[in-house]
Amino acid sequence: MATKAIISDIHGNLEALEAVLREIRHQGIDEIWCLGDIVGYGPDPVACADLVKKNCSVTLMGNHDWAVLNSPVGFNTLATAMVYKTKEWMRVTDKSTEEDKARWNFLSQLPLSAEMDGTLMVHASPRAELSEYILPSDVSHDPEKFSEIFSMIDRFCLVGHTHWPCCISDELELTLIRSDDCTVDLGEQKKIINVGSVGQPRDGDNRACFATLNDEVIQYSRVPYDYRRTMEKISKLGDEYQMLGYRLGLGR
Repeated sequence: MATKAIISDIHGNLEALEAVLREIRHQGIDEIWCLGDIVGYGPDPVACADLVKKNCSVTLMGNHDWAVLNSPVGFNTLATAMVYKTKEWMRVTDKSTEEDKARWNFLSQLPLSAEMDGTLMVHASPRAELSEYILPSDVSHDPEKFSEIFSMIDRFCLVGHTHWPCCISDELELTLIRSDDCTVDLGEQKKIINVGSVGQPRDGDNRACFATLNDEVIQYSRVPYDYRRTMEKISKLGDEYQMLGYRLGLGR
């Protein structure tokens, strides 16, 4: 397998996405797969959707993408508010341009899963592509769930959704990603690989995260970006959205 770049959970954060795309080009990688959640939380869903459409050869549906197309189910108050704000920005109307219509169609036609080069890709989990969280803590607190999940995987499964970069093997060996440039040997075991979040990291590191994959290793990269600019854009939306900007600085 030629090296692929894997991105996920962009969440309307244009500054983070642009920084990650620059780093991917700098690394000389030509193919990018996106695991979903292009929109939600962030102030630039339109620009992010356009960049993903242009740059990614595979793009999946995330739960926030689905919510914007349909309705938010099980979302907290702030996430729900941002879904409806995003609907305002992206919804097709009689005044919409052909570009607007093409963007909406792109989002609406995203698949729930894909398999490329023997690698399964879903946004959340093979058992529930949009909703099930596979958390690092599940290895110790809910190990039974992995038997069924791994039975659905041939070798690798790429996921996002939790915003926590990590690898979990079928022997329940957990590798948390704690360094700037971490490489994990894939070996022969089945693995669930969470590639982290481009636009809203939650592991305490506020830099954008993405991963590169080939047959032998998964390599994680952290990319600084101008999160203060993103925060400023969010601040202009109103006081009720301020927490969405504040957490970008914390990486939480």
